[in-house]
Amino acid sequence: MNSKKEYTLSMKSLLPLLPLLILLTLASPVLALSAMSPSILFSQEVIAIAPDGTPYPAQTIDPAAIPGMRTYDFDLGGGRALQICSNLADPESRGLNETAGVVQRSYRYIEAASGRTLERGVLLYIIEMERIPVSYRFQASYQEAQWGEVRLALVEPGQDLFGPNAAEGLTELIYDTIPHELGHDVLSGMPCLLHDLDGEASVHTRWFIEGICEVLAKGFAGQEDPTLLKRFMALRKVGTVLDDLSVRDQLFSWAQHNGNQMVLESDLYGAALLVMMAWTEKVELVTLLDRLERDSRSFCGNDLVALLGVTTGLGREEMIERASLLGQRIEEEIFLVKNEADSGDVLTVSTRAGS
Repeated sequence: MNSKKEYTLSMKSLLPLLPLLILLTLASPVLALSAMSPSILFSQEVIAIAPDGTPYPAQTIDPAAIPGMRTYDFDLGGGRALQICSNLADPESRGLNETAGVVQRSYRYIEAASGRTLERGVLLYIIEMERIPVSYRFQASYQEAQWGEVRLALVEPGQDLFGPNAAEGLTELIYDTIPHELGHDVLSGMPCLLHDLDGEASVHTRWFIEGICEVLAKGFAGQEDPTLLKRFMALRKVGTVLDDLSVRDQLFSWAQHNGNQMVLESDLYGAALLVMMAWTEKVELVTLLDRLERDSRSFCGNDLVALLGVTTGLGREEMIERASLLGQRIEEEIFLVKNEADSGDVLTVSTRAGS
């Protein structure tokens, strides 16, 4: 008997949009049962679509067929591990240990900011290719009990893994995508918070869930490198995203499965980020999550909107206006310091209560 769960990787990895190319990134873990032990087949597919709507042929990437693959293990504490599988000849000289250090710090940050414990580790594939294909399919098997996240980064020959000349995709993965997904791992461990499930009607909690994950990810990026935070915030169009009436109309009914175009889907992530930033300016994130778990209810979207009013004194539209003003303020900060190597003004994302 096989069960299948599918999810779409963060749309952050799809920005900035290419003018003549559309990229669709899909990933699905599929449970494979054997006589020995259950394992997961993780598959990731990046589809590049030409302007005429024709998909480019996808190249298959099978780590088992790549020569020179080695594993490097790093301790995440609490019995958890980061395992990096790579075909790089000398990864240490290109920043392997520093890359692992970022993931280790992301665990500490997510746990401190959320007040919750992450139970499982990360399996990360870093594969060097002479030419990175625009379309590809990747598949790897792993033990579900050990790994909470399985991710792939493709790098070019000789490209650094860490630092100012690092592969852009890997930088985004370790500073933004992995912390975001660790946020999902935290929230999936809270039974009181309902999630959209395949084949069932939406419970409309996605704005809250994705918003918290974005706040955690951006907070970590800001702690590590304020310059990266500015770039990530600019990609989310924080200064203008809530000017779009379609974003405002759909945010609180945002479902996991929908017919949204890619740009609108990404904009909803930005809007959710701003709403949750505005909320956690009023109420510390740990306090908010504790409040949910103390309640006997299972929270759907309407319950979260009601809780928003109780904890902030603001209605839904008032919070959107507050979030919009916050985004405009952040954009002004980005604009003022984007050309300065070291300004005195540091853009931060806080999960603690503000004044």
